[in-house]
Amino acid sequence: MRELVLVLPDLFLRGAAPTSSAGASLTSLRFAAPHLMRGGWRGTVARGVGRDDLALIDEASVIDAALRLDDGRDGHGDRVDVWIATPVHLMAGLKTVHFPANGVLRLSEDEANELSAAFATTFGEEGLALYPAGAAGFVLRGVAAVGALTVEPARLIGESLETHLPSGAGSAELRALASEIEMWLHAMPLNRRREVRGEPGISSLWLWGGGQPPRDPLSPTRGASRWSRIVTDDVWAQALGRLSSVPVSPLPESINEIFGDASLESVGESLLVIAPTLGVAADYFDQAWVAPAVRALREGRLGRFTVAANDRWTSVDPGDRYRVWRPHRTVFTAVADGGA
Repeated sequence: MRELVLVLPDLFLRGAAPTSSAGASLTSLRFAAPHLMRGGWRGTVARGVGRDDLALIDEASVIDAALRLDDGRDGHGDRVDVWIATPVHLMAGLKTVHFPANGVLRLSEDEANELSAAFATTFGEEGLALYPAGAAGFVLRGVAAVGALTVEPARLIGESLETHLPSGAGSAELRALASEIEMWLHAMPLNRRREVRGEPGISSLWLWGGGQPPRDPLSPTRGASRWSRIVTDDVWAQALGRLSSVPVSPLPESINEIFGDASLESVGESLLVIAPTLGVAADYFDQAWVAPAVRALREGRLGRFTVAANDRWTSVDPGDRYRVWRPHRTVFTAVADGGA
């Protein structure tokens, strides 16, 4: 394989890098110095598939465009503002509300459909509609809040929400709707059933990823992609593949399954893999996604290994093992803040 790019989409470190919970050593490499990613990982990926234009479009519009294509519609004549609505579980402290480690929720298909139908009953007359969108949660259509500045929920883990609420033009509409949704969810039977099962309740739908809609409907356009295939369950990346005509495969349990696939491991193949880290122990993630790539480098089956996370990227190739002046780093320390 010519190149493997591994994106950790939900790893946003503000302190020490994760270490092994079992006390084992994580895979060590001599990495090049990390570099900042312009526009974060999504901007880097959009440019990488040859769709520079989508790096300037909000995430919700990209996902919504793909949903409309799957529904057999291109969106002409019924353009509405869209936002991502991610189910979240919030914790109330003595003075503030904060985002716990299990704050980003992923609902089952049945739960998502139930929530969407109940939302239509309560908010449909206001012109609002909620569409299930896999791991992203939902796409919310009908809220005019252009210019509102929002924060991706994965960036808020462990943070207080006070300074991360929507701001700027249009933010009042988002805040008001979020408050209504929070009160509506509080009495939902779905939440009662989750609590009985010992699962975190749905405190709210975190509204984000909108405010920069395209002027014209988005349509599939093939560009000069750096990668021949995207391997991911990330909804935005799946939508990007749909709009850039790059094949997308579901994420396996381990990168070993990719290296075991002769069609993917061919010499000229270049893959983009997007693997989440939330809820996954550092040592397990290391053994499932990093160690196999390191072995492939050493065995000459992989030409280059790039990791992107924490708004940084860093690469290693087989020759890096001869650069003895470079410090040993794990993937996590390589992309940690200040880890140059």
